[in-house]
Amino acid sequence: MDAIGQLELTWAQGYNGSPARYIDKDVICYQCGSNVKFVAEDGAETVFNFKGNGVGPFAVHPNAKCFAVAEQCLNPKICIYVYPTFRELVMLQDGTQLEYHKMSFSQSEYLATVSGVPDFELILWNYTNGTKLTSTKVSTEPITSMNFNPGSWRQICITTERTITLWQTEQSNDKYLLQPQKVKLPPSEPSIYGDEDKDRDQPTRASTRMTSYTIDVPRPAIAGLVGEKAEQLEEIQDLTPRVIPLCQAWTPGGDLFIGCRGGQLIRVDGEVIKARVLYYPPLRAETPMSRATSATNSRFQSQTDLINMSRKQTKLGADDTSNSMIEGSFDCIVLHKRGLYVGGQDGMLRLIDTKSEDCRVIEQCNINQPITSLSFPPSYRRLAIGSCEGSLHLYEAGIPNSLKLLKDLHWGTVMGIGCLTGNEHVVSVKEDGELQVWTMDKGKFVSSVSVGVPATCMACSPLTHVAAVGTVSGHVMIVDLTNVQKPRIIKSTRMYHVPVSNLTYDVDGNFLITGAENGQVFVIDGRASKDFSPIGYTVVEGEILTITTFTVNGVVKVSITTNSSGNRRNGADALLYFELPEDILKDPRKSVTSLKCDFKDASIKKMVLKKHAVCCVPKTKKLHQISLPDEVPKKGHAEPLLPETEFPGHQLPGAKLLLSPHGKWLASYGIDGYVQVRAIGSLDRFISIRPHDYHSGGVRNIAFSDDSQSVFTTGQDGVICCYSWNYSSSGIGKAKSAMESARARKTKLMQGQKDEDEVVRKMSDWVPPLRSSRPASAEMDQSEKVDSKIMTKTERAALEQALASDEIYRTPTPTAATNATWQDMQKLEWVKAEDAQYHDVKKDLRIQIRDMRRTIQEMLKQNETLPAIEKLGRHEFDLDIEEQNRLQTEADSEVQRVREEIEFDNLAKIYLREMIKKECWDDMKVKGRAVQAFYSNLEVSNFPMRERSKEFDKLLNTVTIRRKIELAELAARKSEIEVANRPTTTAEKKNVPAPVTKATTKDSSDENIHQDDDLGEGEDEDGEKPSTTGSLGAQYGGGSDLFYSQFDLHTREQKINQIILLEDAIHRIKVAFNKEFDDIHSKKVSEIGKIKEKNKRIKKIMDDIDLDEEIILPLLSIYEEPEQLLIVKDEEVKVEKYLTPEQKKKKEEEDKLEEERRLKEKGDNARERGLGMMMGGVLEIKKEDELKKDIPKPLFMQTKEQKDWTEDEKRLAAEFEQKVKDLNEEREKYRKQLETELRKLQSIIQDSMSGFDDMLNQVFMKKIKVMMVVYQEELKILRLRASLLVEEELETQEQELNRLVEHKKTLKALTAQAMIESKKHLDTYKNDYENLQYEDKAMDKTFKREFNDVTALQQDQLYRLFRRRPKIPRLKGFDTPAAPSTGDHGLPNPFADRPSTARQHAQAKNNVESAINDLDRDVNNPEGVELSVWERLCKFRRIKIENEFLIKQKALVFAEMEAFYRKRQDEDEQLKNEIEDLQMKISKLKNDEARVNLNLEVQLLLKQGQVETDTSTFIADYKNSALIHRSVVEELNTNIKKLGEDKIASMVESKDFRKGIIQLEWEHKKMLMEMEDFQNKMKDIQFMKVTREIQLFLNNVQEYEAKKADEINKLEQTILTQLKHHEKKLAHQKKILREHNRTIKAKDADNSNIDSDLMERNVTVNERKLIDEVNADRRSDAGKDKRYMEIVQRRKLVDLAKAQAQEVAVLRAEVERLRMRTFPALVQVEH
Repeated sequence: MDAIGQLELTWAQGYNGSPARYIDKDVICYQCGSNVKFVAEDGAETVFNFKGNGVGPFAVHPNAKCFAVAEQCLNPKICIYVYPTFRELVMLQDGTQLEYHKMSFSQSEYLATVSGVPDFELILWNYTNGTKLTSTKVSTEPITSMNFNPGSWRQICITTERTITLWQTEQSNDKYLLQPQKVKLPPSEPSIYGDEDKDRDQPTRASTRMTSYTIDVPRPAIAGLVGEKAEQLEEIQDLTPRVIPLCQAWTPGGDLFIGCRGGQLIRVDGEVIKARVLYYPPLRAETPMSRATSATNSRFQSQTDLINMSRKQTKLGADDTSNSMIEGSFDCIVLHKRGLYVGGQDGMLRLIDTKSEDCRVIEQCNINQPITSLSFPPSYRRLAIGSCEGSLHLYEAGIPNSLKLLKDLHWGTVMGIGCLTGNEHVVSVKEDGELQVWTMDKGKFVSSVSVGVPATCMACSPLTHVAAVGTVSGHVMIVDLTNVQKPRIIKSTRMYHVPVSNLTYDVDGNFLITGAENGQVFVIDGRASKDFSPIGYTVVEGEILTITTFTVNGVVKVSITTNSSGNRRNGADALLYFELPEDILKDPRKSVTSLKCDFKDASIKKMVLKKHAVCCVPKTKKLHQISLPDEVPKKGHAEPLLPETEFPGHQLPGAKLLLSPHGKWLASYGIDGYVQVRAIGSLDRFISIRPHDYHSGGVRNIAFSDDSQSVFTTGQDGVICCYSWNYSSSGIGKAKSAMESARARKTKLMQGQKDEDEVVRKMSDWVPPLRSSRPASAEMDQSEKVDSKIMTKTERAALEQALASDEIYRTPTPTAATNATWQDMQKLEWVKAEDAQYHDVKKDLRIQIRDMRRTIQEMLKQNETLPAIEKLGRHEFDLDIEEQNRLQTEADSEVQRVREEIEFDNLAKIYLREMIKKECWDDMKVKGRAVQAFYSNLEVSNFPMRERSKEFDKLLNTVTIRRKIELAELAARKSEIEVANRPTTTAEKKNVPAPVTKATTKDSSDENIHQDDDLGEGEDEDGEKPSTTGSLGAQYGGGSDLFYSQFDLHTREQKINQIILLEDAIHRIKVAFNKEFDDIHSKKVSEIGKIKEKNKRIKKIMDDIDLDEEIILPLLSIYEEPEQLLIVKDEEVKVEKYLTPEQKKKKEEEDKLEEERRLKEKGDNARERGLGMMMGGVLEIKKEDELKKDIPKPLFMQTKEQKDWTEDEKRLAAEFEQKVKDLNEEREKYRKQLETELRKLQSIIQDSMSGFDDMLNQVFMKKIKVMMVVYQEELKILRLRASLLVEEELETQEQELNRLVEHKKTLKALTAQAMIESKKHLDTYKNDYENLQYEDKAMDKTFKREFNDVTALQQDQLYRLFRRRPKIPRLKGFDTPAAPSTGDHGLPNPFADRPSTARQHAQAKNNVESAINDLDRDVNNPEGVELSVWERLCKFRRIKIENEFLIKQKALVFAEMEAFYRKRQDEDEQLKNEIEDLQMKISKLKNDEARVNLNLEVQLLLKQGQVETDTSTFIADYKNSALIHRSVVEELNTNIKKLGEDKIASMVESKDFRKGIIQLEWEHKKMLMEMEDFQNKMKDIQFMKVTREIQLFLNNVQEYEAKKADEINKLEQTILTQLKHHEKKLAHQKKILREHNRTIKAKDADNSNIDSDLMERNVTVNERKLIDEVNADRRSDAGKDKRYMEIVQRRKLVDLAKAQAQEVAVLRAEVERLRMRTFPALVQVEH
């Protein structure tokens, strides 16, 4: 087959929203499956087929017209191609082992890649020569974006979902180094900023509450972490939700804009490396329902549900509510000179003003599709917009209405593909039901139509221009493609209740065979003249995998493979094989069994080869050739069908086959992504192509063109590829045979095709049923099942009416459901035919049923009249025994289920009870119980205690032995030292610590010991005092001579041993108290027993004396007898106990035996009968029984009157009365005795109960002290454990610091090595640079020698021209402020004024070249200089200038190398300082450890009066306190008291003396104030103005008073006159006011007229003004300057007048002041 030729890619279609980038000024490229697609803005398309092994990431150079594609395989390579020649520029190898994640080009010759598993490296390449410059490790998280800084290739930003990292590239000649700078992500909510600002100080461990000394312990040390986990602890503990970066855009200033998934926009400052949130999206409820919001709600509901917290509402400019940016609005961003273009899932393109603080939207355009890609060309005038729905748009920046659709491919998985007859168009259908038509030659999109339901498969008819589409709803839809520009749906037939899985036409197009998962195979007439009506169906077992057809002698043979195991991966395990003769088209009814249209097996020669006949080949990658038998094998004689031949196949199992239309070529395709084409005659040789990558699912469908010249493939990646044959010289004949076969087939079907197409054109459009929505197939099936079971209201009413009237009810004829399949319709027709055939039989059955119903109703009526004992239950009349049994079974199963649930619930509760009982009761050596008082609420409980484990006992024994050894060794060593120094005296023996005896338990008398003795105020020769031991445990059974002193606990082992000994002491204290508690508990039990005995006597007495009083019946409560909790009494169970049948039977037998025993006891009992006859039923005669007996009255006293009595009878009567009197007296005496005894017993009971309460009160006080002691011991244990914890944390911190020191030393060694190498390279480069400078200077010196052939004057002229230099722009780095660009300032490129470093160098080189060319022109040649000399000068000068330019470039490189070397020096110095800091920390840590071990925390017991600190808080703080001896305080108090008395005496004496001084000072102040008052009065008199009135008053007082009275009279007359005049004037003014009002009204009328006139004049003036402005240029402006000068002069004069007026006012004020100074005044008296 390989001799025929090769299959070459012709075109490919498909776009999934991947990044689309400009590779040329008007060409966009993007990944199209395994290919790269190039689309020009005018619509021209080109496709590049990548030949590598798998397709990885894809990158496009911004301005070099090249692109890179990475492989996805083992040891992948990166191939870089040049557009448009597709020449391979370079291949980058050895970058990673398995895969690349991201690639990005810089603006120059650099390429950055990020590799995946297992390397995870960032690699920097020089792609022009294929050099790997440097690499470094990066995070293992998936990369969301990666870009170079367009202004500097040395900066790379990489973002993941959790990090933002800026990588700075440092260079030293040919050595490169990548340095990371991480950016902390801001919170995703604005409300979290407050929490971020909280204090995050390092935790401290206070060494003691008595001092302010603390130890700084980092969090990793507290957590016990060392190494990488310690460094990552802060990140692990950071639970703050943070933004998720998705995309990025660099600014010319080196800052970054980053769009986030949650709708946030952040800006990263490139200098301080800090992120700041510019925009937070609002709440969904606050977002106006714009078009973008509606689109987001309908398409991306799963993402908008993430917005569930309150966000800051950002101002968005004017009242345009559609500017709101929600979550998903910043999925892709790109920078423009006017701002930042952003787009996202809401389908809205926005331009954000980056200069404003509120992210104001200044431009927007609705794309109506999610935006996933944005790209600008180098001109930055247009914007390419890509969408994940398969569309590409062009947008003119700054023109909102300039949106242009470039391509709309409607991306989705292609479910089927086929070629229309005629060999001109290809048809494909997408997963969502979109059917598309493409041209076969160039792959141009022609038209599309949606079937409205998700599609599953498709087939094109060879007979007519139609396509059949199978859907998930089970429909087969026929689409008319006779007019490919306007496809339409002409028919839809529902064939299945499940999705259609297979559609296949036979070679002539007469039959359309369909298959589905339910195993039904339908045969549909493929001719439009028969309305595409179904013919019949057959059923196979299992799931249908493939359906193939082939025609032999006009008979269509169908082969179907199925799988009945339920797992498609197991392959086919059965084969169905049947034939469809031509006769079946003429009369289909002959081939079916009934109106259901199921085929007869014999008519279609159905043959099923199951497992026994088909050899089940395991999952294999080979191709097998098997011959099928002509007849069905007989049962029991079947032989396995073994493969006749095996051929090499695909790399992965599960390949599929397709035969070419001319039947000579076989194509296979599979999930490995390969398509193999073989010739039928030589299946071992094949041609292989790889249209789709296996990582995306491989090949899904393929199709041949009618002439087999093209192969069309589709994959899971949603791409359609077309491959055409490139025949070799020997393969042209094969091609001709295929074309001739196609031409012959076309000629054969031409007339039929023409007729069928005409019928198709006349068919009307299919109209879908009127339903609100199309439910899924499962929903429709469920609804149909429900409809079939539910009776309609009309049918129910008819049934009830028939039953009420006792008539025959006839079931109505069934009707088809709304979504009934064709098979359902055929079944209904069959039911109708059967109903008509058996009409009479059904009628007789209905009559019999009616008679039976009547009989049962009569029986029911009779049953109601019978007695209750004879009545039958209602269920007895139910004739449906099966229904009865079913209901009974359901009820029994439900009861059993409920019983099992209850049993499981009870079992769980029993298990929980047992666990609680074991934990809290069984495992307790001492059960917890309490003792309650009789007359109060006092309650005392014991200490519940578990039995100590063997491990603890063993450890305690070890510690005890070790401690005894230590004490013995200490005593021996101490005695030897003292004996060696000097003899011991008697007085010194007292100071030697004697062995401390183990304290015993104190009895009740010890409770009265004074607190001073408890705290050990005096010296104790037997050991330490309780005040220094920190507890009173020795007084309550917890003492031991093995305890360490609190001042000696320095080592870890000592503290652990002390903890064990203290725990043992606590145990002994609790045991001692529990013994006393047991005694008191036993005491109460015995007291209750005694009280019960006394209560028996009390009850007897009360019965004898007929007294009704309350009896004290003390009982033990449940707290005193907790065992009662474990016993459930019958009276506590409120429900009836459930008994099983066996238990019921056993209980009945026991009750029967008990009844027999009870009846037997009630029978003849000789013992009781004899006791009653001989002794009256008692064995002992008691006095109280005798007193209860009454004296019998004589008979005569009852039968005779008293007057009839005889003397004897009277005597007997007197004796009777005396006996009665004596008996009553005896009874009264006995009653008093019983009452006295009763009161005595009651008082005894009360006394005993009160005495017990007193004893319990003492035990309670003892319990309080014991608990205090236990808490003191536990507090010491907690302090020791806290100290141990601090030691462990300090050890962990020391390990971490030592690790960091080693790590820093390793880094320092590497830095030192790098510094040495950098220094070496720097020196080498410096020598080269100096040599170049020397050569440059040498050229100046050799100038005269080079031009010694000219005159001296010419030589001077030439030297001046040689020294002349063009103005070359200085080379600038990225951070240097750029000079104004000489280019077009109107370009919207934001980086036009700040080009990249490579562009600057290139621009500078071009400027130098152009400047040199200008200098070399002949016009600059001086006169008299020959042309050859001038050319030689120009050449020499060019060499000189180029050398100078090279020196400048090397100077820049040298500066970079120096900076690199200095940076390494700084790093080395920084590492050195860090190591020193770490060593200082280690030293400080060791000091802290020593201080922790030496500065012990001691627990002391002090009286409350001896603590003189502030105890306002619950836990006092003693950090600023000191512990001193009591005598020091008392001595100080005595001195203070004495000094205080002395001070008081001195103060009294000083007070008396001070009193006299104060009195004198007061008198002096009084005199001074009087003198001051007199002086003020004198001054007032001196400076008082003496007017004429004053002079007149002083001269003659009487005349002055008379004159004043005369003036007053005149003034009164004047006032009266003025009042009269005022009234007259007021009347006159009112008259004038009325006249003025009339004048105002008249003026208002005039003003209205004037206003109207003014409006007309304004119109006239405006018209004249316009005319004047038009003619302004024509007339002269001579008078304009003159008028201007007059206005200026007038303004100056006005200003002068104002200034003079101000001067006059000032002068007048001065005159008035001088005039006032002339008033007469008295002369001041001189003192």
